[in-house]
Amino acid sequence: MMVFISISLVYALLGIFGYYKIWRKKLFVKPVDFPTGVSVVVALRNEEKNISRLLHSLLNQKASFEIELIFVDDNSTDSSFQLLQRIAEDQKNIKLLKSKGEGKKSAIEYGVKTARFNIVCQTDADCKMSSYWLLSTVNRLILGQRDVVLGPVYPFKNRGIVNRFIRLEWLILQFLTVLTARMKSPGMANGANLAFYKKDYLAFCSSRLGENYASGDDMFFLRYAIQNNKKIGFNLEKEAIVETEMPNTLSSFMKQRIRWATKAGKTTNGITYFFTLILVMANFTWIVAFLNFYQSSNSLMLYGAIVASKFFTDYLICSQMAKFYQDTKILWSLPLLFFVYPIYIVLGFFLSFRRTYSWKDRVLR
Repeated sequence: MMVFISISLVYALLGIFGYYKIWRKKLFVKPVDFPTGVSVVVALRNEEKNISRLLHSLLNQKASFEIELIFVDDNSTDSSFQLLQRIAEDQKNIKLLKSKGEGKKSAIEYGVKTARFNIVCQTDADCKMSSYWLLSTVNRLILGQRDVVLGPVYPFKNRGIVNRFIRLEWLILQFLTVLTARMKSPGMANGANLAFYKKDYLAFCSSRLGENYASGDDMFFLRYAIQNNKKIGFNLEKEAIVETEMPNTLSSFMKQRIRWATKAGKTTNGITYFFTLILVMANFTWIVAFLNFYQSSNSLMLYGAIVASKFFTDYLICSQMAKFYQDTKILWSLPLLFFVYPIYIVLGFFLSFRRTYSWKDRVLR
């Protein structure tokens, strides 16, 4: 039983440490000397349902610098490119390209190569953001004297148990992302909200790091940046939040997780592995402790303390992130995370051994 208590305490300490490290001081946005212009690169494939929403967000950005919008079509089989062509006719700052290769990595590389400006911001076609997204992101890049800026990403709020579960898990993932970034050892990046310098990304492309993987351009770029001692920061500002589409069925959700798992072992750093291990152990501790208590009822108070500690730490980790993303109602679904997450972890573990998966109407490896 002492082992279970120790794991619960370590998990609680992780939550308290993360709360202190992330939220102890506010980062105030100050005026800086902005660049002449910024290039925004979007790689897309079969996004005809989402592209208008993204364009509305990007064309309404409030900035004192020129904005170049680069859309690179990754061999879409729907009318995405034609839709962009019609919209671009009246917009001089939109550049439309057709990828010369196949896959998101190739499309992003092509977009960055053609960018006019040294600062590049990357997002996805199924996203939307506030009118101050670029201003906040570039401000953080320059003010913080960073080479790479990771930005906050959150799923759209939809109905359904899958969406609620995804949002809860996302709060934890974002907690780990911000915490490791604060510790100057970031373990995760998301291409839906990423800022960097053109020369650094092209150097990463030349390194061919991760070229054998169909996805993970954002994570491999983060790994490259760390290996080359680049300064990396996280922009924890509400104006910088990017909302994105997430799977709405269990099948599509697991396909996405398989896609993530295929390159996790090549991109995740040691401290992220350690924190993830604590998280996984904490999710099984209360179950194993229950089985132990079931055989001997003498440990009722200790078992109660383990369960209470798990609930408290889950709430501590998720509550501030939920407040930041203005989604505090999701906290009512925390029991879902408590009871379902262990099953999800086991299922995800076995599915991660699959090395082929379908994504965007392609079978990838």
